[in-house]
Amino acid sequence: MSSSVKVESFGELSALLEQVKQSPRQQKESAFCKFFTTFERHRQSFGDDATSRPSIYTWLRLLVPGLDRERKAYGMRERTLTDAYIQALALDRQSAEVRRLLDGGGDDLAERLAPLLHGRCPQDGDLTVAEVDRRLDAIGEGRAGARTELVALLEHGSSLDHRWLVRIVLKNLRLGVSNRRILQLYHPNAPSLYDSAGDLKRVVELLETTDGGGSQHLQQHQGEIALRPMHFIRPMLCQRVELRQVGELLGRDTYWLETKMDGERFQVHWDGTIFRYYSRNGYDYSDAFGRTPDQLDGTLSPMLAALLAPSVRELVLDGEMMVFDRRELRYRDKCDGTDVKALRTGNTTLRPCFCAYDVLYYNGRSLAGVPYAERARLLPEVVRPQFGFVAHCERERVQDANHLIQLLNTAIDAQQEGVVLKRENAHYQPNRRAGTGWYKIKPDYIAGLVVDFDLLVLGGFYNQRRTYVNAFLLGVAKTPTEFVSVARVSMGLGTAEWQQLNQTFRPHWRTGEAAAHGLHFGRTQPDVWIAPASSLALEIRGSELVRSESYAAGFTIRFPRIVTVRADKPSDEVCTLEELEGLAGTTGSTRKATKLAKRHVTLADLSGPPAPSQRRAGKRGAPRVERKPDAPREREPSPFADGMLHGRDVCVMSTGSDTSTVAVEALVRRHGGRAVANPGSDTYAIVAGRETFKVRKYMATNRWDVVREEWLLRAGMSGRLTPFRPEDVLAATEPTQQRLAAQYDRYGDSYTRPVTPTTFTALLRRVTVAGEALPPLSAGEVIRAERALLGAEEARRVRLFRGCTARLYHDVDKTAANEELEPAGMQVGALRAMREMLRFVRHGGRWLRDSEPGPVQYLFVASTAAEAASSRLARNVSQWLGTVAGEDTGETLLSVDWIGRSIEAGSLCGLTEFIIDRDDRSIK
Repeated sequence: MSSSVKVESFGELSALLEQVKQSPRQQKESAFCKFFTTFERHRQSFGDDATSRPSIYTWLRLLVPGLDRERKAYGMRERTLTDAYIQALALDRQSAEVRRLLDGGGDDLAERLAPLLHGRCPQDGDLTVAEVDRRLDAIGEGRAGARTELVALLEHGSSLDHRWLVRIVLKNLRLGVSNRRILQLYHPNAPSLYDSAGDLKRVVELLETTDGGGSQHLQQHQGEIALRPMHFIRPMLCQRVELRQVGELLGRDTYWLETKMDGERFQVHWDGTIFRYYSRNGYDYSDAFGRTPDQLDGTLSPMLAALLAPSVRELVLDGEMMVFDRRELRYRDKCDGTDVKALRTGNTTLRPCFCAYDVLYYNGRSLAGVPYAERARLLPEVVRPQFGFVAHCERERVQDANHLIQLLNTAIDAQQEGVVLKRENAHYQPNRRAGTGWYKIKPDYIAGLVVDFDLLVLGGFYNQRRTYVNAFLLGVAKTPTEFVSVARVSMGLGTAEWQQLNQTFRPHWRTGEAAAHGLHFGRTQPDVWIAPASSLALEIRGSELVRSESYAAGFTIRFPRIVTVRADKPSDEVCTLEELEGLAGTTGSTRKATKLAKRHVTLADLSGPPAPSQRRAGKRGAPRVERKPDAPREREPSPFADGMLHGRDVCVMSTGSDTSTVAVEALVRRHGGRAVANPGSDTYAIVAGRETFKVRKYMATNRWDVVREEWLLRAGMSGRLTPFRPEDVLAATEPTQQRLAAQYDRYGDSYTRPVTPTTFTALLRRVTVAGEALPPLSAGEVIRAERALLGAEEARRVRLFRGCTARLYHDVDKTAANEELEPAGMQVGALRAMREMLRFVRHGGRWLRDSEPGPVQYLFVASTAAEAASSRLARNVSQWLGTVAGEDTGETLLSVDWIGRSIEAGSLCGLTEFIIDRDDRSIK
């Protein structure tokens, strides 16, 4: 009963979350694992009746509130929640404590509320998890006001309870453990199930109703199990790919090219009666588009229902929701500022149009495991297009490299965002990006294809804790002394370069009025600004130039990222506002965005090397950023002119405890390679001895081969660059994955490389059954295997002592009396006894040392000890047995000669003539 009460208490949840927050990383995860194990044990205590077992769902939706789609939005941000607590506590809004609460800035609201809650709520709360869950549902559904529910919670919840209630409502627990990791700690299959189901309740139902042997079924078919109509499916994503890598992809597989639409990712679900429309993040907008075909204010469903084939009973479509302009007969881009979800039926100019490009579910069958080409062929059979309402994504099979170049240039001429390549046999993998066979190509991914801008840093934005600037406000020159903001950028530089820029700018940041210095920011106000004379220019690349009222220039750059630092560019030589206006005016249309592609794609872009970055020397005395060189200044000459790494760049990102980065980089250079600090487009591999945060970040991109340090050390010892093996690879590019899949089985066995005992043991560790590692063989299984491989007689002779355990007593009494008993001879006897024990082990026995626990069958002594005084021997043996670990069952003391005699005979000899008499057994 007490266990049940403890599990149901919300105070227990608060205590768990507080423990996790205060613990180091590893202990955070251990605390979650312990909780999940305890809860599962509590569930199992209810027996086989699944209906009576409690579910962890109520707890889990509080532990990962950001993943819970069933609870409706509270409609409360930090300020509205603060106001609700002020009302619930009946506080004077003019009091000093309330002013401190309201003026807390970006600090944690839960911590700011703690002093106000002290003395105003019970010291020990009696809330249950179910009650908290019910009241949060009431707030989300609007059945009661937030103040009413908070008053009830304040009467029964402690100060600690409310600290975590605030974070749960704001969906930011600040634990230092991601929601996805918490799901994984709950169950290894939970994250991937959530990807396909997008429904936390459905995930818990699947895992709690699939016990024991069902885990293999879950792992093999989890996409099909979770994917069903009327439940959100996290969409499959496209991996960014450099154009130079596409040629190799085309040579290996067949690909189709699709137009990349610039709308909002949506799924359309139909169960024969009701439509549901889910956004990219799983929010339901069915009320706007129409839940039923006869909903009068539905902006899409009435027409879509008429376009479905009569045979369609259930359907899930993946695609893009576009804004269709009836007057210009074109799709509007996202940057035009029109929200497709906010359109209404009375709008005579704009309406939503769904562009479908995939079928995920059809008439009771999940199509996640069906190849892309088959799903594409099914699409026209289930829904027909209607101009302005429903469209099919334009797709064309890529014939060769020349055909791909032609299709890319057609997309550029049509002012499209880009294209998508999809492998013909690719399966649909929810929420997966890397290695799935879907690739996106945009003009700004191709060096030299789009217009780049040299922009001046005008200001900076601090991170949440205000410890450093993590984004810059950039601008163009309106006049030689006036600058206007145009973009905010936070991508493109590595951590070291950001740190260098922060260090360079830190003495020059200012606050207050900036207009007197010729700086104009518009609506986007930075936290700090810098005078032009002290600033630096950055080379920026983006996909589009967009008209915007948020910046003083009237324009902004879409998807901006930093290409390089232009320390050589003075402030009066950066891009001008006149140049931006001239570029935007070249389109001659009403579009708000201007594509920045300045030329067509050529075969050289597809196969040629990347253009080297130009590093220019500075011309003025302004602060400069010294970029970290790719190799040490004192580069030692390679002793192998044509070494195994000749002409290859290798990034050593981390090393193990036994080696240093300097030593491993020296190994790279010694074999003709180039050790670089940060990986680039032509980096051969990233070497990692430990999986640090930075390593994991690069692993997630799958743009580089990330290999273990052991691969490089092994290659260095042999002087030969061997191909990567599965055990070497932490993360792999698509080409490497394809090669490994062709050369190795799923356990990493090539069937061609010689196997050693070490590699074979490692291989067995990788072999799994039902997702679990193979259990060790039992003694009986080993005996049967030996008999099958060696034959019954040979196995009995070679493994004579199989299943036998023994200890060896060493007579090492070094008292004066014992020194008279020929110590040298006794030493020889002890060595001989140990040799016999090694023979015992070689023939299948197990020799337990003094520190190893466990019962034994035989107690051995050396023959020379047996010839010594029996009383002393008995006394010493008895004392020795009291010091060894565990309990011994061996009642007979034997001479080690029995081992050799048994081996000679090929069978276990009788014990009688080898027994050492132990008359004095009472001695302790």
